[in-house]
Amino acid sequence: MATDFKEIMEVLMKVVNGGENPTETIGHDTWLPEKRAKYNAKRRQKDLDFVYSNWGLPQEKLETKINIADVPAKVAKKHKRAVAVHGYEWARMDKEYSVKVKEMESRGSLAEAVSYSIAHGTSTLEQMQQVLPTYQSRTIVDIPPDFRKFSSRICEREISGNCSALNYLFRNNYYLASYYNYAGERTDDELSLHHVNEALSLLPTLQRGEVPHYDEVLVRTIRALATYCMKDFEAALMEYRVCIAAIRLLHHEGRIDMSDATDKLMNTVNLWPHSILRMTIRIKIQNGVSRPYLTKEEYLDLMKENAYGIYSPSSQKCFHCGNTEKLLLCCGCSNAWYCSKSCATKEWKIDHKRRCGSKRYTGTVTMTASCLQEVLDEIESKDVGPETVNSLGMSILNFGDRDFLVLCKDPSSGEIFDALTDETIEMQEGAPLPTLKSKLGGYHVFSGVPSNKSSQAESQE
Repeated sequence: MATDFKEIMEVLMKVVNGGENPTETIGHDTWLPEKRAKYNAKRRQKDLDFVYSNWGLPQEKLETKINIADVPAKVAKKHKRAVAVHGYEWARMDKEYSVKVKEMESRGSLAEAVSYSIAHGTSTLEQMQQVLPTYQSRTIVDIPPDFRKFSSRICEREISGNCSALNYLFRNNYYLASYYNYAGERTDDELSLHHVNEALSLLPTLQRGEVPHYDEVLVRTIRALATYCMKDFEAALMEYRVCIAAIRLLHHEGRIDMSDATDKLMNTVNLWPHSILRMTIRIKIQNGVSRPYLTKEEYLDLMKENAYGIYSPSSQKCFHCGNTEKLLLCCGCSNAWYCSKSCATKEWKIDHKRRCGSKRYTGTVTMTASCLQEVLDEIESKDVGPETVNSLGMSILNFGDRDFLVLCKDPSSGEIFDALTDETIEMQEGAPLPTLKSKLGGYHVFSGVPSNKSSQAESQE
């Protein structure tokens, strides 16, 4: 069995690194054999299958694009000539745009920068549509079908060559999607989603076994955010899970460091586990559950996939001796790991007998008056929209990377309860307690894998 596993890992080293040497570098990281051996091939395959099965884009978008490799030679030549003629003008406009936007941002004119960016992106795409030839009314895309093997950015020369229409088509659709998602009064989630799908449809269809490109995942996060803002929580929940699984794949290929909070992609998804919790609860509300909470099994699945709580990296060790190998979860409370029956027995006598049980949290939540009022206001908040009339607000209190509460209010009794356990929580003024707003970070290592079950929790009666 050990030999079989070793052979599998050797194949993975060659595939990921593109060579025989297992210490070759791809992206930012150098993978030593002992480090790579820790990455389970079965879990990687599960992520690959999950991403591939749920990566699909609207078919109507895909049908309007065609790769330059698939058009007749005459049409391809005409397209390349048009790009050569107009490419310098697009580059000049792009450079001028960058200078102006930086100047506007430097003097604090963010609204002006947004308006200018939207106008620039829209006019550039319209001008390109007028001058670029099409084939059978389909947009010609000049990007290599194997672009995902490159670790450089999609619009860089390594992938696109000296001049490519894709540079400006992809970039401007991405910018417009971003700005319409964060445009203040001009925010338009439907337009944001339109430009996201335009950008992603410019890229060759993801093949089974392929890992998405970094830039693809970055654009996909905007699709997740736009879907969430449109209150399509079931679709948004799937988008979030797909992005997180793709990030795990990028990390294990050395193309991203999931512990790097300064990375643009990681900074975007850093607090997504909280959003996933909120959506899971909101889906229950939409399905008519008056007091929504997670069953023990649902809660464990959610923790496992997003690597928080008992499945956070800092928690996965024996609660008695600290060993990290061959861990088993306590069947009584599902909130403690043990590496052996001996350790479990010893810890039971020391302290675990008192703490073991179905409840996850005991005691009174204490906080300052201002903090308490902020939490209560958040719990009382209502979303506007027919699908969330009678909805509950939520407040997530963070006690560290393995313990937090999702507070909701029962509309019938007025009780405040933890939606993770259905436990009633008493709240009072007292010592300061950190909230989500004042304690960011700590959730960016999504080391889990998707559950085999549907992410939508079943409704409680």
